Order: sequence, then C-alpha cells, then structure tokens
Amino acid sequence: MSRKTSVNLNDDFVQPIYANWLTITVDLISPKDLYLIAGRATAKTSEIIAKRSMNVIYDMPRSMQVSVSDTYVNAMKNVVPALLEGWNREGWKEGVHYVTDTRPPASFELPYRPFKGSYKHTISVFNGTLINIGSLDQPGGLAGNSYQHMYGDEARILKQQKLKKLTPAIRGEYAHFGHSVYYRGRTFTTDMPNLLDGDDEWIFSHEKDMNVDQAKLALQVALVLNDIKKELINAMKDRDKIKVQQLKKNLHKWTAYWIRCRKGLTFFYVVSSLVNVDILSEGFFEDSLKALGIEEFKSAILSLKVDVKKGEKFYPYLGEHHYYDDGINSSYYDKFKLTDEIEESSLALKYIDHNAELDAGVDFGDICSMVTAQERGSYLYCLKEFFTLAPESSKELAAKFVSFYKHHKNKVLNLYYDRSGNQYQKVKRDWANELKKFIEEQNGVKTGWKVNLMSRNQATIYQEEEYNFCKHLFGETVKGVPKVKIDKFGCKCLRSSLGLTKILVKSDKKGSRSIHKDKASEKISLKMRAMYSTNFSDAFKYLIFRKRWVSKTTSKGSLNMSAPEVL
Repeated sequence: MSRKTSVNLNDDFVQPIYANWLTITVDLISPKDLYLIAGRATAKTSEIIAKRSMNVIYDMPRSMQVSVSDTYVNAMKNVVPALLEGWNREGWKEGVHYVTDTRPPASFELPYRPFKGSYKHTISVFNGTLINIGSLDQPGGLAGNSYQHMYGDEARILKQQKLKKLTPAIRGEYAHFGHSVYYRGRTFTTDMPNLLDGDDEWIFSHEKDMNVDQAKLALQVALVLNDIKKELINAMKDRDKIKVQQLKKNLHKWTAYWIRCRKGLTFFYVVSSLVNVDILSEGFFEDSLKALGIEEFKSAILSLKVDVKKGEKFYPYLGEHHYYDDGINSSYYDKFKLTDEIEESSLALKYIDHNAELDAGVDFGDICSMVTAQERGSYLYCLKEFFTLAPESSKELAAKFVSFYKHHKNKVLNLYYDRSGNQYQKVKRDWANELKKFIEEQNGVKTGWKVNLMSRNQATIYQEEEYNFCKHLFGETVKGVPKVKIDKFGCKCLRSSLGLTKILVKSDKKGSRSIHKDKASEKISLKMRAMYSTNFSDAFKYLIFRKRWVSKTTSKGSLNMSAPEVL
C-alpha cells in the first residue's frame, strides 16, 4: 500500500482550521523558550500565545504559570481578552475548561501545591493548571511565588530590570514537571521595539541563545512526525489494524525524538505583517502606510528597526529618567475581575495630591490633546492624558476629564493652551472657554469644578523659544524650574509624541538659520495622530511654558526671538 501523507478535509473527523505559516512553524518547533517579534495584525496573542499556552497546559497539568503585563489595566483590557478569544476559537469554554477570578469548581483538578493567594486576577484550568496574571508595576507580589512557565505580550513595553526580578520565581517541582520541554520556559511576543517611543529592546538579547541547527532539527523531526500522524489517520479510516499498530509504534518513537531535540531550545524570530497577507489583503497595507507614515510603517508593519539619531530630536535632553513606571496603586484594580469593564480613576494614581489644584495643557483642533499635571515640591508630575478625534470635540474631552477625576477633592483646574484657543483661527471659535464651560457643567448639572483660563493675552510662543526652554527644562540646569516626571502608562501618547518629534533647521534669504519643530507628522491619518504626531508635544508645551519658569532660563542672547514660524 502506498503511503498517504495527506488527509481528506471533507472527512467528518477532520476539522479544517486556518493558520498562517508562522503559527504552524511555532507549533511544529514548540521550543522551551519563544521570543517572537512580529508585525501588527499577526494575531500574536489570540493565535500564537493562545495555542502555545494550551500546549503548555496539556503538557504540564497542575502546574502554576504566570502571564506578565506592564499594568493590570493593559492585562485586563487587551491581553487577557485576546488570550481567552483564542482559547474559545480552539473550542475551550468558560466554566467548562477554565474559570477566571474565582476558586475553581470541584470538578477541576487542583495545582500541585495549594494556592494560598486570592484567586482575583487568576485563570484556573480544568486539569489543575493555574495562571496568575501579574503586573510589572507591582512585581514584588509575583517574585515570591513559584512558576513553571512565563508568558508576556507586548514585550517591548516590559522593562528588563523588572523582569529580572521574576527570574528566580520560574522554578520549582522538577520531579513533577521536569519531563516537559516547557518546564521553566518563557513565551514572549511583541511588535518591533521603537526606541523613539521609549520601548525596551531587551528581547534582542535572546537572539544569541538560539541554536539554529537545533531549531532546524526540531522542525524536520516535527514534519516527519506530522506525516506519520496523517498516515495513521488514513490507516484508521481504512481499518488496517496491522498498519495502525506499526504506525503507532513509529509515532511513539518519533515523538520521543521530537521531545529530545527540543529540550532547552530557544526559538527567536522576526517576521513582518506580510506573514498574514492572505487574510489582511493588499488594502490593509495601503491603508496602514497612509495612516502611519513611512517611518512608523517600517517599524510596526515591516518589523524593521528604527534608526534613532540624537541630532534629529527636538527634545535632545529628554531621557528615560523623566518617566516613572511606579505611579499606579494596583490595589485599586483588585476589585475588578479579569472580565470586568474597568473604570479608570485618579484614585489609582500614586503621585497625586487630591487636595491640591490640577494643571492641564491643551492643544485644540481636529484632535484635541490634554495633559493633566500637578506640581509637588520641586517636581511637575504629568499624571494622565486625554484626547478626542473629530467629530468628538471639547464636550467629549471634558467628559473624559471629569469622569477620571470625579473623586478629586480640590476641584480647581488651571488650563494652559494655545492663545488661539480663545479665538480658534479656522472656525472663529472660543474653544478654551467652551472647554471650561463643559468641565464646569455637564447636561445642566454643576460638576463642582472651577476652571481658570491661564493663557488669556498670552504672547506668541515661537518654536525656537520652546526648543531652548526645553533644553533647560529636561537638562535640569536651572534652579527654580521644576523637574518633569511623566507617567509612562498614563501618558503613553505624550511619551511617543515627545520622542518622535524632530528638529527642523531653516535658513532665510540672508542665510540666517533658525530652529523649528517638524510638523509633517500632523498630516498622517487622524486616528494615528494622538500617538505619532506632534499634537501631544504641543499640549505639553502649553503646560510647561510659563512666564515664571521661562524667565529663569532667559538670558541675553539665549533665545532667538525672531524665529519666523508661529505655532
């Protein structure tokens, strides 16, 4: 009888499922450690992590595993829903195969050792596996546990130093789980880290850990094993008992080979969004290029590294020390289950005084950007950002602000903005006063807020003035000018905008050179502007460019007041 290495997809016991070649390759190799950089829309969580985690769960029943995210908000809003979506597509059902945030039912197996913590932010699986959902803004609570496998999505925003603190926790119970290739393994996926956005590139350090020959061998053995499985299906369909017995022996032998060649294997791979081109279609890439611009398209879609040149930065002294990642009181989110709709609130902020006034910088337009902040001693803390995209406007922006800060006790907001906000040039609209009214009163009900418009009759802020002042501000060279601290989670768009903003040097007819801000990014798609344009950097400019601070940095000749372009 000739070998049959294909199966009939019309057979009742065959379920055809689409998977791109990347997902299939990862499934075939199934390494101990997976580090994958893949472009957007490659279903990294809902396909790759979901399927791989199911394999790990089946291979290590009753194990304890951990999934880490930068914050609980990101975990509960993005990572966990995508993971559960992938499980559901594979046939798992909530309440039957897994439960979240609660003690597992009596029908479930239990982990290899009693779980002593709260079941809040956990996923329990029917075979006794427990996955703890952890946040790196509170890593201390994770380090004391013992886990047999770790997962992490969006690895570019996970800080290596905090991940290192979890390394000792990936341990324990070799007698129970040492048989598994996945024991003490790691699974991390991400799109291409972008240093301009402040991403971390630690994932590239694992490229050297991959033994390419071992990975090739694992793939080759897996392909042989797959052919044997297909032959076995055909033999069972033909009811050839002798052939079935022979193939089962062969299957057992090659399965042992496959396990052996995967032991200790690291698989590191970089792939673009084109891996999913059959599903995404040509239009996705055309729309993405128009929306993102060529530089962001190279990084996010084509998975090409971004070349960062310090001399191009408009904010050259802006550094990692200007951001903080411990500004969340995660205890606030303990009351929410993984599947709950999260209510974000200023109550979760660590560096806020609810009894003190708030400040905000706002940039008006078809995208309205707001950065809220508070002075505390010698620091200016940028706490939270908000934005709206047309047709939304000041009414919706006000609603977002009031909702987030509804528990703030001293309801006084000092609003800084472009002077044209009092008479917006394009539509002849007093936008600043409009925002003030919407914050102070919503749907005919007083909110309790009092808004002080701080930019009435403000002088023009020239781009070269902003550039020179920010060198002092971020350089922290002048006494009396506060040190800026920006919440990297609460102000993601601001962080990206400041990092992406480039300098533009112009020369007039006389050869006199002046410094400007490159505004080309404000021509990209509206929905991408919050993250990838200069809009949020302008909101920040209005927030920090105050006379009492600027005057301390101004000396004769230090600012070129003749710069011709006005923001």
